[in-house]
Amino acid sequence: MFEFLRSYVIYLAFLSGLIGLFSLPKLPGNKAKFLVLLIWFSIIIEIVGYYFNYWTGLLNYYVYNFYMFASFTAYILLLRALLTKINNRLLAILFLILFIVSFFLNILYFKEDTNRSFTYSFAIGVLLVLILSCLYLVEIFNSNKILNFKKSVFFWYVLGILVFHVPFTPFMLAINWFLIKQDESVFSLVLFILNLLAHCCFIIGFVWSEKKYNY
Repeated sequence: MFEFLRSYVIYLAFLSGLIGLFSLPKLPGNKAKFLVLLIWFSIIIEIVGYYFNYWTGLLNYYVYNFYMFASFTAYILLLRALLTKINNRLLAILFLILFIVSFFLNILYFKEDTNRSFTYSFAIGVLLVLILSCLYLVEIFNSNKILNFKKSVFFWYVLGILVFHVPFTPFMLAINWFLIKQDESVFSLVLFILNLLAHCCFIIGFVWSEKKYNY
């Protein structure tokens, strides 16, 4: 019934990506512009993932596993750049190493059948990003940035990441651990709603943020 919604996710990304491009003047540094790059990278992945089976005859798990690895690596590096306390920045590096190791262990574990979703690496990535995001928010709330945190594009982008990944993780784990049959209609509906919420956060960040708070 809702299977068609899966194909509309890319239009949400296009919308937030275009608004991000129009907002570039208020995104002064490479760190802020990197957010727009990540959105357009996700658009490219969606396009490649859609045609991957047609081009290669293989399922598109290879594409989305690569995207998962690249995106979580980018999220951790972004959060490290946003963190100010040295201990938190060092923890981010440790988390990055841990995530990379978990990803390649996942490959070794499923070396006989790598054409499948790396759910465990995804869950670990979400947990690590969640911890770093909490540290980032704690730093904000314990500084003078608390007065204008809503005017920072970084706050809204991190919120968008959490809004999508935190609810989506138990959904994926339930399918994997409890062998629940994946209903494409339900899967597409959940995916669309979470993407809608995430991209709304991104768009709010681009529109509402002010240049002086985006460094």
